Amino acid sequence: MIKNYFLLAATLFSTLVTVGQTRTAFVETFTSSTCPPCASGNINLEAVLADPQNDDKYVSLKYQMNWPGSGDPYYTDEGGTRRGVYGVSGVPDTRVDGGANIFTGTFAQSDLDASYIDPAKANITVVYEVNEAAKTISIEGDVEMLVNTNPGMRIYLAVFEYSTQNNVGSNGETSFEHVMKKMLPGDGGVVMPPMSAGDIYHFEQTYQFNGNYTLPASAQSQTNHAIEHSIEEFSDLGVAAWVQTLSTREVYNAQYGVPGTVSVNSNPTNSIASAKIYPNPTLSNAILAIQTVKEQNIAIDIVDGLGQVISSEQLLNVQAGRTTHKMNVSDLRKGLYTVRISSPNGLISKRLVIN
Repeated sequence: MIKNYFLLAATLFSTLVTVGQTRTAFVETFTSSTCPPCASGNINLEAVLADPQNDDKYVSLKYQMNWPGSGDPYYTDEGGTRRGVYGVSGVPDTRVDGGANIFTGTFAQSDLDASYIDPAKANITVVYEVNEAAKTISIEGDVEMLVNTNPGMRIYLAVFEYSTQNNVGSNGETSFEHVMKKMLPGDGGVVMPPMSAGDIYHFEQTYQFNGNYTLPASAQSQTNHAIEHSIEEFSDLGVAAWVQTLSTREVYNAQYGVPGTVSVNSNPTNSIASAKIYPNPTLSNAILAIQTVKEQNIAIDIVDGLGQVISSEQLLNVQAGRTTHKMNVSDLRKGLYTVRISSPNGLISKRLVIN
């Protein structure tokens, strides 16, 4: 079952804006139901993660591998790609924030503590919605970058099942935690543009699981997502998100998604290419510069720290290319705001500081 604190947190995430998020340790584990040491290793890992001092401070994701022997029937090529990212050569193998391998059986509190002391380099907020009847999952969220970034930074999204039982193998495990089932839009994540500290990147993904549930005979006949799926219970799905650069494998931060209402854009191409606010911070007036890829109407909403829209404007028939718009913010109190620039086929969020 989905943990209760995720359900309770949904009310706190009515807006996709998070301020001051701290470091969340990202724990990736490579394992298999046919690997004898994986059974005791996972018991040890789960015991450490279950310690109350770690509540809400980590994201855990497990990739079932295609060895030893016949491997785990829930193996996916996407899990194989993640194995390649780290050069994993044996299981069980655990990585924290993209770092060096840790034998899962000796994973300790100190491995989490070493992650917690590092400052987060990004804030991540994720909301997801599961339609069990349609077998779809929709995800949207924001990444606020806390440092300047170079090209190549990625946001990864993984759909996982909190607990599975049908992939029992030969190692004695009867229940498996946080099993990765699908990465969206794929194992390469979404490459974000170069960003400055304070910039916000909005993302949206939706996916439909096709066909009926099928348990592969082994990892060598893995699930064919074009015609079947391996979801045991759609009510038990979760989402993990993390920001990572492949050049160094460094993870900037991670976050679990929270259940909520999602309105995913039917057109995945964002028709608003970019937006910038200057001067920022400002006292009374600011210029919003927007780059659009086609003519469209654009809404500009200013949202306060409580998620309330306190100002709204409509720009009609904005031409493709660069457009500037003067915003009078002299009536706003000092503080931090989010400016949402949206159209029927696009959305970008920017932070605005009023001095």
